[in-house]
Amino acid sequence: MKNEPEIQPFSIAIQGLGAAGRAREQAILGSPHWDLAAKISRRGNEATMGLEQALVDPSIEAWAISLENGAHAQAVRQALQAGKHVLCDYPLALSAAEGRELFALAQACDRVLHVEHIGLLSAEHEALKIKAKAMGPLTKGEYIFQGGWKESMADVSRQGPLPLLALSRLLQVADLFGPLVLESARLDTTAPGFSLHLHLKTPSGGQLGFTEERRPGLPRRRSLSAVGTKGSLHWKAGVSGGGLFGLDLECFRKRITGTGHCYYDEAMMLDLLSLLEKMT
Repeated sequence: MKNEPEIQPFSIAIQGLGAAGRAREQAILGSPHWDLAAKISRRGNEATMGLEQALVDPSIEAWAISLENGAHAQAVRQALQAGKHVLCDYPLALSAAEGRELFALAQACDRVLHVEHIGLLSAEHEALKIKAKAMGPLTKGEYIFQGGWKESMADVSRQGPLPLLALSRLLQVADLFGPLVLESARLDTTAPGFSLHLHLKTPSGGQLGFTEERRPGLPRRRSLSAVGTKGSLHWKAGVSGGGLFGLDLECFRKRITGTGHCYYDEAMMLDLLSLLEKMT
């Protein structure tokens, strides 16, 4: 790994100013390593530069995408073809095949393509990884996520198929136990909301149940109970803490400078996307 070069801010544009885009903007403004060159938004009064103008601006080196899920892939493709390093909120695409095409395009363009999964950066997740390692290979476990429901989630053209909403949680579980193989699945789309139930197997033969449920007014909860060959763990999510967008942004910068790498297995992320596609 190369030594850290002298700090020189990168010029970056943000495309999309929803909640994630706002959080990304604050992280950029709070970092000495970045200069916010442009904000691209459909909200005309908030945009500081037009999309086409920003894409052809050679002074803009990097591009952060915080659009609705269904627009990610096309925005990534445009930015890479314009010669920008790209940071994209998850999911990268609505299919694993398109995701692989975009990584191939980034390689062909000699640009960094980094997909955000900030849940993996929390101190809580890091502590959970230590406990999971200490308990040995998984023999059996159950992961449950419950959360509220927004009508916008049902708009497949914007948000993508419902099972893909579980990608972040599924990647967190795989980060603890390794690649996951789907044995059976059940998707209940009784409106309003949905529930997804997966029966998964780990490389060591462990059995893992995974549930993601979203209903109106359902309190946000995450829990994991697991038994391994050397012990067990029982976890309920607490407060993850702030600063995760800043940590992700720093990872992106180090990947551009060649002094760092992705904090998760990108191939495994795409495999999980493919797994969830089977329910769509």
